[in-house]
Amino acid sequence: MKTLPIAGLLAGLLAALTFLPALAQQQPYTVTVTAPPTAQPGSPAAITIRIEGQVAILPSFTYDVEGATLLGVLAPTPVAANVAEGTVFVRRDTPGSGALIVSFAGQVLARATVQFGTATGTIRVETLLAAGPEAAARTWRYQALDPAGTVVAELQISTSGDAPLGAASATLPAGVYAIRQILGSDTALACATGIFYAVSQPVGAVSTVSIAPGGQATVRYTIAPCPDLPRDPEILIPVDTIAPGPEGGIVGEPAIAPSEPPFNQVAGARQPGPGLLPPAAGNSAPQPVTQPLPALLAAASLLLLSGSGMLLLSRRRSRPLP
Repeated sequence: MKTLPIAGLLAGLLAALTFLPALAQQQPYTVTVTAPPTAQPGSPAAITIRIEGQVAILPSFTYDVEGATLLGVLAPTPVAANVAEGTVFVRRDTPGSGALIVSFAGQVLARATVQFGTATGTIRVETLLAAGPEAAARTWRYQALDPAGTVVAELQISTSGDAPLGAASATLPAGVYAIRQILGSDTALACATGIFYAVSQPVGAVSTVSIAPGGQATVRYTIAPCPDLPRDPEILIPVDTIAPGPEGGIVGEPAIAPSEPPFNQVAGARQPGPGLLPPAAGNSAPQPVTQPLPALLAAASLLLLSGSGMLLLSRRRSRPLP
């Protein structure tokens, strides 16, 4: 008589285990996982678990981590109507990736991957000055902008007649960027009166590049001289400042080079001597020259003694002869 209840319990348990995955697939909610794109090795990465649907009574989910360590779980709690959120913290001490798997009753509900390590790349900007060997040295300026239009890097590239190809690089997070050249007072998109250089490539002096983690993207700008460029090799064209030009471009305040500080004093020591000193050199106030007090007293005594002797001698000479 006692074997029948045990057999019935085993049969019921077997049926529950058989139909449990099917019941899990019919749960009235959906689970999504949102992980940060990158995290620093050795630091916790917070992964958000979002549950939408019937969230009044939620089961205990299973959280499996691959390639990282599970630090802790904040159980999902309702945050809005039919919405609950929780957080899972994972960590990896070395660069690499870690995955979080959310499941229930053996069924995988969501999965997310976290990249541990700085996902950066390199943008290389090249400038080719299509001029002859007599071309003067120049500095060209560029800006890198993110999709929001924020300037995230500035580059300066120098070229000259003997070095017509210059380059500069910037390390940025992986993504898409716009590289634009800053046009100055004598540089434009096309030659015109008073324009010395024109950007022939790329069109509009702006290019779009995409860099992958650990990758490098290269963009080249080609600049050609215009007919108004002075051809005399003796004329040195100065470095262009960011000044308003006839064409469009990025306009700012002129870049003024700092001047040399004036000399404060002529090198060398100046010894005091008799008579007046020459005017002090430089822009510092001349220092008064003081004579030692004993020397002044000795000179005064010598003058007095000399005067007394002359007076006695004159008196002796003025006596009448006997």
